[in-house]
Amino acid sequence: MSNRLTDQFILTVRRFDPSVDAKPYEASYTVPNEDPDFSPMTALKALHYINRFIEPLAYDYNCRRGTCGRCAMMIDGIPRLACYFELVSEHRLEPLAGCEVVRDLVVDKDPFIEKFVSSSEAMETLESNDVMQPISGDFWSDTIYPINACRECMCCYAACQVSRLGNTSGAFLGPGALQQIYLRAVDGMDQAKRIEQAVHDGLFECIKCGMCTLVCPSRIPCAENIKDMMDAAIFAGIVPPDTENGCY
Repeated sequence: MSNRLTDQFILTVRRFDPSVDAKPYEASYTVPNEDPDFSPMTALKALHYINRFIEPLAYDYNCRRGTCGRCAMMIDGIPRLACYFELVSEHRLEPLAGCEVVRDLVVDKDPFIEKFVSSSEAMETLESNDVMQPISGDFWSDTIYPINACRECMCCYAACQVSRLGNTSGAFLGPGALQQIYLRAVDGMDQAKRIEQAVHDGLFECIKCGMCTLVCPSRIPCAENIKDMMDAAIFAGIVPPDTENGCY
């Protein structure tokens, strides 16, 4: 249903200020549907209204158009970008799952960002290559562009059951960082042993739930790319010894 048919929205927001609150609490807000004929009311617009006209509320944002990924949060239990999500009637907003809360809907994403950095995705070559070879249009549009469009919103980590609940080895870099390794694994000019790197970084800890693909606002086929690396690892015979019968 279009939110243009609704006069107001009710948002239940999980709030918590570690400096003053003993534990999180919920606050409910009624937000009018402003300019319904001009543009849809998004969760981010509603937060702006609450912060300006009702009471101060901490949340993060920048671009307001789905590019930066900073407004990621749990909306009705699903990790989403607040600037993309169009309100319908009643909704529940919570901090992004798996992250330490700084205040209200602002979280510390640094532990996940460090996983991206540790993936060391820069291309490696064994000999100098003064002339870079051209990239095919299909490779650019089908592989490079989608991964480069990653917003680093960390929605995939918030949805990943392994990242949220822990795993046996603690080596799992997570779906987002593994995409960076995949990008180099399929790059014909990169000569590093990327599949081995992925295995070392917990590739086979993935349980193939597919949630990373479902929640990715950039529509990166995260789960499919991870499976491709698993298949390559099995073909190369570098499956971890604790992977039962080489199955995944």
